[in-house]
This record gives sequence, C-alpha cells and structure tokens, in this order.
Amino acid sequence: MMWILFGLICMGVGFLASAKFNRNFWIWSFIAFLLSPLLTIILLLILEYIINTTPESFSRKMLDLYKLYKNNIITKEEFEFKKNILISSIKTNKKDEFLVKILPLVENNVLTQEDIANIKRRLYGRID
Repeated sequence: MMWILFGLICMGVGFLASAKFNRNFWIWSFIAFLLSPLLTIILLLILEYIINTTPESFSRKMLDLYKLYKNNIITKEEFEFKKNILISSIKTNKKDEFLVKILPLVENNVLTQEDIANIKRRLYGRID
C-alpha cells in the first residue's frame, strides 16, 4: 500500500513537471521515484529558475544597456552587439507572456521592430 502511494506521489511530480513546466511526464516521475518527490520538485524549480529568462530580468538588462548607450558610455555598435547577445540568450516556456511583458521596451523605443522579429524567431523558431 505504501509503495502505491509513493508511486502516485511520484506520478504527481511528473504531472506537475508536465503541466507547469512543459517537461516530460515519465522522465520526471522516474527521477522522483529514484531521488524522492521533494528533492525532485526542488531540482525542477532550480532548473527552471536557471534555464528560463524572465521578462523582468531581460527588460532590466536591456534598459541598463540602453542607458549606457544614451549616455555615450558605449557606442552604437557595442549597443547593437550586446543587444543581439541578450536576444540570442532568451530561453522561456511562456513565450506569449514574455512578449507582453517586454512591450514597454518597444513603447520606449529601446527595441526596434527588427529586434522584436529576432525575439519572435528566438521564441517560436522561423517565422515567415
């Protein structure tokens, strides 16, 4: 009886990983069975925090970079280069939410339409 309950809890962790973080149900259920459900949830949360780019951190970094450019601390070429590096490092599971939360960057002319197209390519793949 206890093993059945443990198995259901492990499957619950797999369901959480699948529903909330878009991860493979069976792999995360198996990891929970091997390690422990609590340790697996902690590992999953840490991985999601490390891997995903939050729109807030992206916006903050982009605004800081823009301020450096506007105050003539870095050149336009340096700004464009570093901006492209930031865009190429975006990783998130919440693609639409990411785009909505970076709208102030577009409204304040920090990001151009070309930058938005690059971000959309990064999030969704090739867009024709």
